[in-house]
Amino acid sequence: MRSDYLNSSSGVSNLDLKVKKVTASLTLAQEDSGSIVLCNPTATVLITLPSTLVSGWHCKVVITEDAAVTDASMNQIVSVDMGSGTNLANVGQMIGYDDGIGNFCAANDDFVVWTASATPGDYASFLTDGERWYID
Repeated sequence: MRSDYLNSSSGVSNLDLKVKKVTASLTLAQEDSGSIVLCNPTATVLITLPSTLVSGWHCKVVITEDAAVTDASMNQIVSVDMGSGTNLANVGQMIGYDDGIGNFCAANDDFVVWTASATPGDYASFLTDGERWYID
């Protein structure tokens, strides 16, 4: 039946979200594919994506705070390392909201960085085809 697809015991669909709550730097592994990383930084944080690219690996990084959300209230820098100079054919686009400034990933871009004046709830999704990262 159609509803069986959404049944968690069907073996067809996995309804469980993998959520990782972090406050400090970490390196993600192959088994972290599909994770939503909620980053509430207590200091500058570096999230390192796997250096061995496996087609289909993906995650979403969301910056957050435990306090009430206000515009530009992160107070810490959060960076995502997509290869530190090894996976440099990355593609994607980042769009700023308040100031209308955006940016896109191009050759030699290997980090996504949220400044201390970013807003909780800002996020980026990362997906690889085995050769490069796609960022949204």
